[in-house]
Amino acid sequence: MVEEIIKKSKINIHSMLRHGSVAVATLFIVGIFFGMKNVMLAFPIALTSTVMGRQNFQVKTFSKALRIIMLDVIIVLLAHISSLNLYLGIPVNFISIFMIMYTIVSPYDLTFYKPFLMLFIFTQYAAVPTSELHLRIMAVILGIGIVILGSVIKKVNEKSILGNSLTGVLKDIDFQLENILMGSYDKSLQDKSSRSMRDLAYKIYITRYKEYLTTYLGKIQFRIFISIEYLNLCLAEVNSKFESHMLNRKDIMELKEIVNGILEYKEGNLTYDNINRKLQTFKTLNLNNERKDQWTEEYIDARIVNLFDVLENIIKAIGELNNLGYKQINKVYNQWERTDMDKPKVVFKEYFDSNNIRIKFALRMSITMTISLFLGEKLGYYKVIWAIITIMSIMQPYYEDTKSKAKERVVGNVLAIVITGVVINLINSQWVTIGILVISLYLLYGFKEYYKISLFAGMASMCIASLNQNINVLIFYRVIYVFIGVIAVIFINRYVFPYKLKDGIDALTKKILRLRVQLINDAKAVKNDKFKEHEIRDLVIHSTLLSQKLYLRNLQCNYEETEEFINQNNRIVIGVAYNTLRYSEIKKR
Repeated sequence: MVEEIIKKSKINIHSMLRHGSVAVATLFIVGIFFGMKNVMLAFPIALTSTVMGRQNFQVKTFSKALRIIMLDVIIVLLAHISSLNLYLGIPVNFISIFMIMYTIVSPYDLTFYKPFLMLFIFTQYAAVPTSELHLRIMAVILGIGIVILGSVIKKVNEKSILGNSLTGVLKDIDFQLENILMGSYDKSLQDKSSRSMRDLAYKIYITRYKEYLTTYLGKIQFRIFISIEYLNLCLAEVNSKFESHMLNRKDIMELKEIVNGILEYKEGNLTYDNINRKLQTFKTLNLNNERKDQWTEEYIDARIVNLFDVLENIIKAIGELNNLGYKQINKVYNQWERTDMDKPKVVFKEYFDSNNIRIKFALRMSITMTISLFLGEKLGYYKVIWAIITIMSIMQPYYEDTKSKAKERVVGNVLAIVITGVVINLINSQWVTIGILVISLYLLYGFKEYYKISLFAGMASMCIASLNQNINVLIFYRVIYVFIGVIAVIFINRYVFPYKLKDGIDALTKKILRLRVQLINDAKAVKNDKFKEHEIRDLVIHSTLLSQKLYLRNLQCNYEETEEFINQNNRIVIGVAYNTLRYSEIKKR
């Protein structure tokens, strides 16, 4: 019964327990030791926990934690300086918010900036005297300490997750081969496998550290990602050859047998010698015994000329995964360099363009928040922070996304007002209020839907406020400020440095094309000393992740030409990268 409710409501139990515990622990510990003025730090600290969870906090945990602590301390100090003088706060707020929005970003995690911006706004609005500033800094450091502790206690077993993901995709490939035999090739199944591999590409991306591309586990993830996706894309050509009688039923059955054998090997039911023997038989019967050593233009295209190598690569990757020790999983693999393409010195210059979405969003947010904070302080209205937080929370890079978030924010907050108001009015007990607060903080991190996040965030903030204020007064102000914030942000997104979804799709398409050209040009250098393997790897990861961004953006527009572009780009990029890296490996032998 409970499992059925969890499944229907789509609650993420792991996220709820992990990040909810961080929020509750921070709330009570900070409240007890550092006072109620610092209680609101629980929200940006818990949000830091969720963001770091998506950034693989297991790689170089201490270094990352130290950087976050230093960054948070700087933000708190800047917020304090801003609070000292109303007019001094204008340039300090603008510059600080712009730098947070422009520099503290992750290209593939659009919410990465939020905990840092939220920390600045909360600590600037709820200012403390200079004599108490050290307590606030200590509270922030303690909160990050709780995040680190939560990450150690709830350590994710990435090796096990990769193994389960690999099993799922191989089963889908086996099912696709069955479809081919039945004459019903399923394009949606290919797309499902591609999405799984794009998720894997993101896991590889977030393991990069300083000059190095990935970890020991990331190296295996990359091999699995590019090999499985190549095999997945090859199945369309397998289907075409089967339909044109260039492959017969026996060929497909033998391929199915190998895929099933790989699954058995992965589960430990088949030895390496046994699966290798099956593979050698498959090679002898279906492929030329001699490897293709000659470099041709066709060789860098995604074709079914080296299917044996693909299957062999997958088997070797599984063998490496099985033999990988847990101490090595998050250890940086220093034989694979990373390029400069996503390093701050390159990115800062690349995006500093008046037509770029990053600078437009940073300017829009910094202007809006600076004016909001100034007016809030100048007018001194009670709980005006709720309007400011509403603006900050629902303002998105794209106008269409902002409208969507605004609707969900209204729905979530109205539900929060009704539920919290009714319960607290019926049962006027501080313990009931604290109970609702704790439950809300946990549920806040159990869902992806924004209206549910807004619902539980609203309930939590109202419960905290109602511990010292009358709930009915709070309800009145909450309603007023939510609607003011929503109306303001829709107007601002439409007229202040606007950026439409179509603009974003066009910009992403151009960038993907530029990376594709760079990848093909790099691949052609494989025969000479100028060939850069590390650039090929980085380009295929970035191209894949940008395609995923484009896919998500296009979900709202449903442009057929964009969907076809994504599919075509995927075939070219994976084909070029796989065959180029494989050729380079063979050449070294």
